[in-house]
Amino acid sequence: MLLSPLTHSQDVKLISRVPSSQLISDWQNEWGIDITEELVDCQEIRLYQCNQTKLLFFEPSSVCGSGGLYEQLQKIGWYYVPDKWEHQIALQDLKDCHDVLEVGCAFGAFVEAGIRAGLNIQGIELNQAALEIARNKGLPVQNLDLQEYADTYPNSLDAICSFQVLEHVPNPKQFLLWAIQSLRGNGKLILCVPNAESFLKHEYNLLDMPPHHMSKWSETAFRSLEKIFPIRLERVAREPLMAHHIDAYLGSYSNYFRSQNQLNTILFNRYTYRLYSKILRLGLRKYLTGHSLYVQFRKLP
Repeated sequence: MLLSPLTHSQDVKLISRVPSSQLISDWQNEWGIDITEELVDCQEIRLYQCNQTKLLFFEPSSVCGSGGLYEQLQKIGWYYVPDKWEHQIALQDLKDCHDVLEVGCAFGAFVEAGIRAGLNIQGIELNQAALEIARNKGLPVQNLDLQEYADTYPNSLDAICSFQVLEHVPNPKQFLLWAIQSLRGNGKLILCVPNAESFLKHEYNLLDMPPHHMSKWSETAFRSLEKIFPIRLERVAREPLMAHHIDAYLGSYSNYFRSQNQLNTILFNRYTYRLYSKILRLGLRKYLTGHSLYVQFRKLP
């Protein structure tokens, strides 16, 4: 019996299917990474929608990526970007906080920035290779999962931050419960994820499906959390289109519109593509919705 990972309701619908063999082949061709062991005994990946929350989630939940997968991805230069758009917004939102935890701190870039900003911040990370890099910088990071932290240090934090992590976890409800358990009353929960309503919704993106991502989040899905958890949504921000995402943005919308009717093949061709790219790089991109969605919640007292 298939249930929504947030509501545990059967009110879900199937959106799409992808054969596991296709994913294995595409990962090998794209990055030279063999994900066969990540998808053992799994013939296909299915994308569902929770009708009550509009969360998109993948099944089976058992195919979330292993630590070994992330160690391989870590070798790709752009995988762990040190300076993220959401980091600057979070630092502004944390000005009235002292004790802060980052969940999934990777190489420790945000922990380091938080220390410079005067925060008593620490990080937890399950990728041992990334953790060692952070430790070698002398940063306060631990090899703990969020459950261990919540059980050991309940009601201890002014804020929890987690950037580009929630979409990876197979059980987002439990992840959020542990985060809330770790917060003091009126504490802040800051999350940033790929925006399911951005250009990503029209893109075949290997990193936006298992074994890498296990769910897709929108503002609607986040707003639904107020009915499930003792939290209040206080802020929503959308990343503007970044220069390094322009090609993905144009490719995504070009493929989508060209598939809708013949006229769009005229509007989206290799010549117009160059023109659109130039216009976006001149500054128009700043007014368009980019990759990520940032939200800040407040734990109810």
